[in-house]
Parts: sequence; structure tokens; C-alpha cells
Amino acid sequence: MTSMPKVAIDARILTVQKELAGVGQYIRELIKASQQDPAVRLVPLSSIGHDSSIMEVPQIGSLPWQSVALPIHLRRGDYQVFHGPAFSLPPFVRIPTVVTIHDLAYQRFGETVNDDTRKYLTRVVRHAVARADRIIVPSTEVKSDVLRYFPGADDSRIRVIALGSDRLRQTAAVKPQSVPQPFLLHVGTIEPRKNLEFLLQAFHILVDRYSVAHHLVLLGSNGWKNHSFHVKVQEMKYRDRVHLMGYQDDRAVLWYYQHAALYVMPSHYEGFGLPAMEAIANGVPTLATPTGGVRDLPTDEGIQLLEPQDPEQWAQTIFHLLSHPVRPTIRVITWQEAWQKHASVYREVCCR
Repeated sequence: MTSMPKVAIDARILTVQKELAGVGQYIRELIKASQQDPAVRLVPLSSIGHDSSIMEVPQIGSLPWQSVALPIHLRRGDYQVFHGPAFSLPPFVRIPTVVTIHDLAYQRFGETVNDDTRKYLTRVVRHAVARADRIIVPSTEVKSDVLRYFPGADDSRIRVIALGSDRLRQTAAVKPQSVPQPFLLHVGTIEPRKNLEFLLQAFHILVDRYSVAHHLVLLGSNGWKNHSFHVKVQEMKYRDRVHLMGYQDDRAVLWYYQHAALYVMPSHYEGFGLPAMEAIANGVPTLATPTGGVRDLPTDEGIQLLEPQDPEQWAQTIFHLLSHPVRPTIRVITWQEAWQKHASVYREVCCR
């Protein structure tokens, strides 16, 4: 078997989503990093034409693309590996397969995932775990979750590969209009798993008790089941200090990272928590739930981990961090390093 594998990767999300969140960013950055590596050829596939970087595999009539057109294409091509980068694998694939499972929120916190998503993930993740030659996860927490919920997922098939956190290094920051300063920052979809109502409680206590001048800035699209959060914002005594900025492009996100006084992540659960890791990579003092990638980091005075159980404790900790700011100094991995680890996994399964 060749030592320079040709790997197909499902890139549909890049052609159907305009506002890329964590999984979409993962796929995009993996493809970009692969283009600097002549030793592995990564071929992005999609059912929809996008640009020259993604190969179009047309859907066959009304038949499901992943179940029909994709397996047929893989059989006719000279691929050595198929990578499903978003929880699922197609059926009837005869070449070695790799799947990335980003989190098991639908298992651990089912109430934070909508019914359709939970049913879909229950079905496809079970199939993927059973069939994959290798399972990539972004943190040791997700590895533990996979072993807990899928007894057949033996340790030897799982590889922990942290996501890169340097995607904005080549970006020129652009200041958005009407930005309040100073501010605390959170980046992520507005949905129950992010625990943002708890953050509102902590922020209220912070302003009310400690009289700080800071604002709370939240970047990210509306997810599902967010009505209660928006009601809470409108009912807040300090609602003029809470700013919902919606989805922002990379240039604006970088500016927010560069100017935030503190990054806050009170999530119930994260598979990795890419925005928090990007904040750390940009030297932003960070307060986060001990979940996902931040749990795997070495101790750093600029990173504080605290369970989101008591909003008063969070407010007190935020005030301390604002009063005694310390920037993180640890080094997080780059996307090129993350890609090289992926390439090693591809070689494991195709070049044995």
C-alpha cells in the first residue's frame, strides 16, 4: 500500500452553511492545512458545487447522497481512506474509514439538544463507532464519553487530537462599529448547552455588587430553544450592558479577542470549546467550565476553571480576574500540527 494516501473527506457542510460554527471550522481548517502537505492528498467531496477546492459528487435523483452517490463514488475512485469529519459514515464503504466525534452532548445532556438532532445522532454515531477503523475525538473527556456509552469502542481505535487554535493568525483584525468597552466576551451559538442564562445571573451580580464598568458581549448565531434567554436579557436590570452581536466574520472575531478583558465559557459541556481555546491562543484571560479542551491544558495562571454551579462564585471570580489580570502563556497547538496528527491516523489505517 502506498505511503502517500489519497483520502476522501465529506465537506458538505462547507457548501450548505454560510455561518460556520465549530464543526464547519474544523473541516475548513483541516482542508486548508492539508494543502501545505504534499505527502497526503485530501479530497473534499460534496453533493453541491462550491469551488475548485471541493469535488462535486452529484446526488442520484432523490436518493440520500451519503447512502447512495457517495459510496458509489468511493468505489469507483482510487481512494485509500474515507474520513467522516462530522459524526457519521456512509454505509457500504469498502476502504478504511475514520470518523470524528466532536462531542456526545446528545447522550450526556439530551435536554439541551433538539429532538430531531438527538434522533439523528443516536442513529449515525452508533453506526460510525461500530464501523470506523479509527475514531478521532478532540479531548480526553470525549474519549471517556465514547468508551462509556459505546462498550464496543475499544481504546485502541480512539485517537485524541486537539483542534488547532491559530486560524486567525493570518487575519487582519477589523474593529466592528459601536463596540462597548471594556467588555467580557463569549463566542458561541445561543443555545441551552452554552448555559448563558447562568452567565447573565453572574454578570448581574458582578455589576450590582462590584460596580464594574464592564459590558458583556456575546458573539454567535441563535441556535434552538433560545427564547427564554432573550426574555431574561430583556428583563435584566443591566440589559443595556448586554450586547448580542450575532455571527461575526473572522476579522471582527479577532478584534474582539484582542480587546476583551476576559473570556467567559460557562457551558454545561463542550467536546472541545474552540472559541475558548482561540481566546487563550490570543492571550485573553479566561474563566471556563472544566470541560472539553481546557481540561487537557496544563496549569496556567491566566486560565481559571470553575464549575458553573454558583453565579455568586462566578461573579466573585470574574471580579478577581478583572482586578488582577494575568494573560495565559501556554502554547496551544496549530492547525498544521493538528493536520499532521490526522495524517498519521490516515497512514495507520491505509498503510498497515
